[in-house]
Amino acid sequence: MKKDVVIRFVGSAGDGLVSLGTLFGRILKKHNLNVLGFRSYQSVIRGGYNTYQIRFSRDEVLSVGEGADVIFLLNKHVANLHKSVVNKGAMVIYDSDTMDLDEFDYPSDIVKLDIPLVSITKDISKLKILKNIVGFGAIIQILGLDETLTKEVILEQFERKGEEVVSTNYEALDKGVKFALENQWPIIWEKHKYEKAQQMLITGNEALALGMISAGLKFYSGYPMTPATSIVHYLTKHLPKLGMIVKQTEDELAAVGMAIGAAYTGARSATGTSGGGFALMTELIGMAGIEEIPLVVINSQRAGPSTGMATKTAQADLFQAYGASHGEFPKVIIAPCCVDESFLVGREALEIAEKYQVAVIVLMDLYLSEQIATIRKLDMKKKNQRYGIENNPSDKFVRYKITKTGVSPRTIPGTVKGMHFTGSSERNEEGTSLASTLAGLPETLPIRESMVEKRMRKLEYIQKEFPEPKIVGSDKAEITLITWGSTKYIVQEAIQELMNEGIEANQLHLKYLNPLNSEKVIEILSKASKTICVEQNYTGQMSDYLRMKTGINADAHLRRWDGEPITTTQVVEKVKEVVKNE
Repeated sequence: MKKDVVIRFVGSAGDGLVSLGTLFGRILKKHNLNVLGFRSYQSVIRGGYNTYQIRFSRDEVLSVGEGADVIFLLNKHVANLHKSVVNKGAMVIYDSDTMDLDEFDYPSDIVKLDIPLVSITKDISKLKILKNIVGFGAIIQILGLDETLTKEVILEQFERKGEEVVSTNYEALDKGVKFALENQWPIIWEKHKYEKAQQMLITGNEALALGMISAGLKFYSGYPMTPATSIVHYLTKHLPKLGMIVKQTEDELAAVGMAIGAAYTGARSATGTSGGGFALMTELIGMAGIEEIPLVVINSQRAGPSTGMATKTAQADLFQAYGASHGEFPKVIIAPCCVDESFLVGREALEIAEKYQVAVIVLMDLYLSEQIATIRKLDMKKKNQRYGIENNPSDKFVRYKITKTGVSPRTIPGTVKGMHFTGSSERNEEGTSLASTLAGLPETLPIRESMVEKRMRKLEYIQKEFPEPKIVGSDKAEITLITWGSTKYIVQEAIQELMNEGIEANQLHLKYLNPLNSEKVIEILSKASKTICVEQNYTGQMSDYLRMKTGINADAHLRRWDGEPITTTQVVEKVKEVVKNE
């Protein structure tokens, strides 16, 4: 019996793979199990090679795993494409009506579980897609899952389609269970007495959106771009209950412009895109910077440049975010590591943006945006505090007043006595532009200097709001692994494996990328024996960024840029290589 199980559904676009994976995740959630899942797919409507991999356990799950323990082949065309990533003794479930697994050179130790899905389905309905539910029944049998709980999820999924659809799916599930029982398929997961589910199943993008909702998001705009699009979908789905506006725009320029306009009127607002769309947004991000308008921009990174590989993951937009727009102005960059943290960052980004009147850039990535996970606790009751908005200003309102923190008083349009000038040009405290006939005059040079200093001073106070980076693990470790974004828990799993082999490693994970607490990072890394920087790009952007900010070079690097997530095995092997070469 296994402590945790990795199951992979393998098929093509059009096989119902996403529905199948999501439904299975919900069934596991109903059993109160911990779940982590991720789908790998291609940018096609039909055909191609897609997988949906889910790992579950009663204990904490740190990664989606690599090799699979159970594989469900949805068609013959994909049967030959993933033989190298099956675990020893893996069970391969396939339709004996459409394929013969003996045609493929699978490892000799696998367990072949053939089931005539087409034939069984014909006895139930003309709907070919029902064969997935038949296969589902066989899977829950070998995993020892509860049929009653499974049927509860099926009812939730299909109830709106009518009683006949529900009963047909029940019948398909029962047929699969019966077949596995009659053919004595082995059970690999010990049956438990399952407690009532106490968690929710949600993706990284959905968690981020939910966090923004809980922080009082009132306006969101976006142009569809994988993998950020599901934020719009999630917000729109809940729109009637939220009292907010969600706008699908004609392009990314319109999206960021609308978000800035909404923020100027006092609404907490955000926009989201991926790298190519973010490139278009950067000019207006600069405008928000000089006008000191609160703005949250989500960049869910994918493999580039240009269209690159639209459905593959990357961490290659760090410097794009850091250098967004021209000139110098304060911008905050936060990179959440997991689904739980995405929720917290959704809240935090809106609050920091408003409190300091700055642009906050949230760096997600495809692996995190589309990762599905169970979350056990979310604080949805936290009261929102509004910052900096004056409803009753004095007779002489000074919008860009120079202050100790750099944060000036702010009013929204229509406020009595709150009228002021603003625009995309440099200005004095009252808002009068210095960009034309006043530019370069001796009396305006100090004004320009003081306004730049005022804006940049905000970063000092923002950094004080962020917790200090810290080492996870022993101070005496042989290796310190430096990570950011979604690689955090993959690396933590690797550290556990290394410990079992007698190699001690620790981790410095960076969430708040700008402003960076350089002094604390220097203090930590100067004590490290050896460092390895782990990231999903070719050039080592985080490594270069840390050298720029701290003067410290990483001793070694683990980088991946083929579009797939870094794996635990890759981390373990890299650490062993570095230790061996010491």
